[in-house]
Amino acid sequence: MLKLVPILSILLSVLTDAAYALIVGTLLTVRWVEGLDEVMREATSQPLQPIFPQQLQRRLLLLCTAALVLAHLARPWFLAASMSGSSDFHANLALIPTILSSTHQGTLWYWNSFALAVLLLGSYSTSLTRWLAPFSLLLIAFCKAATGHAADQGDFTLIESLQAIHILSTAIWAGTVLLSGLYLLRRIAAQRNPFAVWQYCASLSATATYALAAVLITGIYTSDKQLNNTLTGLTTTTWGKVLVTKIVFVLLALTLGAITRFRYLRAHPTPARATHILRLLSCEAVAMAIILCLSGALSNNAPPMSAM
Repeated sequence: MLKLVPILSILLSVLTDAAYALIVGTLLTVRWVEGLDEVMREATSQPLQPIFPQQLQRRLLLLCTAALVLAHLARPWFLAASMSGSSDFHANLALIPTILSSTHQGTLWYWNSFALAVLLLGSYSTSLTRWLAPFSLLLIAFCKAATGHAADQGDFTLIESLQAIHILSTAIWAGTVLLSGLYLLRRIAAQRNPFAVWQYCASLSATATYALAAVLITGIYTSDKQLNNTLTGLTTTTWGKVLVTKIVFVLLALTLGAITRFRYLRAHPTPARATHILRLLSCEAVAMAIILCLSGALSNNAPPMSAM
């Protein structure tokens, strides 16, 4: 059972990261779909068939928010298991009140509870979502950074702030690519209008480029600090090996995105090229799913910096 706890903790982190990314992705892609519909009305005088119905948007937001809440409620038990070194359910359950009332992790848990409550409130109303969701998502990112390895050197440090930006940027990149590659672009392509595919992918590509730049800059800085400014830990620690694997998939996703942007989106829209773009984006979405899994593994392994 003791060996099962770290695996469950990783799965909990992956669930949290995926749900968070999909919420961010939903809020962004909804705006692109709305803008695409307006462009198509002006260009062809015919609106597109419904791509991302409002009812589906709300259900997805509520489902992902519920997943965040459930993972959040389970997290104190895993904190207790980590502190006690025991897998005894009842013993760790008894430690939770102490952890929540007298530790730094407990304080952050309450702040994250507040952020989730705001997010849940916003999920019930389209008008509130656009105002409350960005605030709550930003607060969740900072809470996560403050509970991770980036906070080992204290609160409100540069590395902790950059880690929060890294978390949010990764969610923007992963969430938009996952939703687009696995669902939205398929719906757009099914209407057999290559121009619509190009218009949507232009919005996705521009946003993903800025998000990726932030991911790379913050990731390089924080990883360098967590490796103690040496590359030795990449091959001698579990954390380093997982990081190398994650970098490989990031480069793969980057390559797929670059092919889409520089080879296809700069060419004339055709049905054949639209099919190629859909295939590339689908592969990029799979790579992003693997990246999220590796991020969960990273957050549950101690970097070399923690050994100092």
